Amino acid sequence: MKKTISCIIAGLMAFSLVSCGSNSKEESTNEGGENTTEQQTEETRQTLYSNGGPVEFFETPWLNPGSYTYSKVLYDHLIESDSDLAPSKGELAKEYNLSEDGTELVFELRDDIYWHDGEKITPEDIKWSIEYSMHTAVVNPVFLNTFKAIVGSEDYLGGKSEGLEGITIEGNKITIKFDKVAPDALLTFTQFAPLPSKYFEGVDPLKFQQAEYFQNPVGSGPFKVKEVKMNDYTTLEPFDKYYDGVASFDIHLTPSPGDSDANLVNNARSGLVDYAYTKSVADVKALKDTPGIKLSQVDVRYTRLFYLNKFDKADGSKSPLADARVRQAIRYAIDMKTIGENLFDGSIIPANSLTPNGSDKVDGLENYDYNPEKAKELLSEAGWDPNYELDVVYYYTDQLTVDFMTAIQSYLKDVGMKMKFRLVEGDLATILWKAPEDQVNGPSAVDWDMAYAANAALSMHEYYDRYRTGSPANSHTPSDDKLNELIDATNASVDPEAQKEAFYELQKYENENLFTMALYYQPIFVIESERLETGIEKQGNPQFNYDWNIQNWKLK
Repeated sequence: MKKTISCIIAGLMAFSLVSCGSNSKEESTNEGGENTTEQQTEETRQTLYSNGGPVEFFETPWLNPGSYTYSKVLYDHLIESDSDLAPSKGELAKEYNLSEDGTELVFELRDDIYWHDGEKITPEDIKWSIEYSMHTAVVNPVFLNTFKAIVGSEDYLGGKSEGLEGITIEGNKITIKFDKVAPDALLTFTQFAPLPSKYFEGVDPLKFQQAEYFQNPVGSGPFKVKEVKMNDYTTLEPFDKYYDGVASFDIHLTPSPGDSDANLVNNARSGLVDYAYTKSVADVKALKDTPGIKLSQVDVRYTRLFYLNKFDKADGSKSPLADARVRQAIRYAIDMKTIGENLFDGSIIPANSLTPNGSDKVDGLENYDYNPEKAKELLSEAGWDPNYELDVVYYYTDQLTVDFMTAIQSYLKDVGMKMKFRLVEGDLATILWKAPEDQVNGPSAVDWDMAYAANAALSMHEYYDRYRTGSPANSHTPSDDKLNELIDATNASVDPEAQKEAFYELQKYENENLFTMALYYQPIFVIESERLETGIEKQGNPQFNYDWNIQNWKLK
């Protein structure tokens, strides 16, 4: 669900880099938080040009926390993550500690943190942000799952209490108590941006995104809003009370709604982009040999897949995908290696699990390399009806998706399977993810056999929790005791190693059972110009927040 919304509203980012600010709090601020380092004046500051600017409003940072340039520079977080999205050090919190059993998380705020209006950030703002976000309709599911584990959340959401019993404040210290395991607690606070409560007095949480605040937000990050001309341009300037270095450049944002920026290639070729990212294969091809441009591939948690509808149909007939042998046959019938080379110019990685390659994935999984004879054998064993026509839906509007669907159709035809594909538009939440009232027996509440979609996961749990019985987005997978047990095991501990081992077991079952069908991993490509002298030390996923130190970047 989150990814569907994200595909509609997330824009690509591109930003030019200029000179740097100071590198430490001691050099850049005095006791009152005011900058004491010599900085360029407003008249002499250079401008960093970026895309991904607002069209009608600044999107709330609580849904897709780092998708936009402004989301990453306007807001700070309690904890900072490294390039692997692992919690690393305090940000707004100078110290934090999670108990070994995961039941208590304590933050101690810094003394030198301010909102862009000059007011100090308070523990009360942090508590209010958590509580208020739980009543909005635009909160990241990873955040919400963490907050629902806080003591008293049920009473709070049910209107029996005015606040969360499990959050207490003592001076600059915030203590959060959990009554069940919140496996992504630390990760949540590397991405969740507190907001100043005073700007939302009287604002209905269900109309949160429509609040006047999001026309000109007041944040806590290294840059603040200078000027806004919606759907024209937005200018950000350095925040002179930022504790971790004051930038010596402005940022100029041009609007780029939707899932792509039609001007990215032209701007990069014209020297108007010094740093950007794209998932567009067409962009990568166009910029591949551009002088002065460097392209770097960054592997991220972004998996394209077929969701497989295994529930009985509305007329009571069995799903043709209920038999694991049919699912395996489809995967053997598709030559993802050749598709990747020919359609995607070698820019994708064939998948054998939702989990991308790396330390999070167990070794020894079946790759399902192209084997049409094996596919035919499995279909024969399963008693496949060659007259049945698989109904495949997708929501991407680019030509590459149509070409991909055509290739899949051809491969399935070669093993005796018919397939039609169609674009779906409108209420995608209902068309794609409406769960049946009975997730044990069905029938299905959606009308398709396979749905081509993507999962851009912040957390590993985001990949798999939706397949558990009871998930509100589980439109596709009937109750499976073993699968439920394996998913529950991944959520049973805050210990990263224990979680990893549980995910390993879940991946083995996924690979054998194919309750879902991962097709390929889509990396992100970072674009850098030769003018960039210093920037990010280690590239991470630019769709999320991590230690990228933008306020201290330099251009040659």
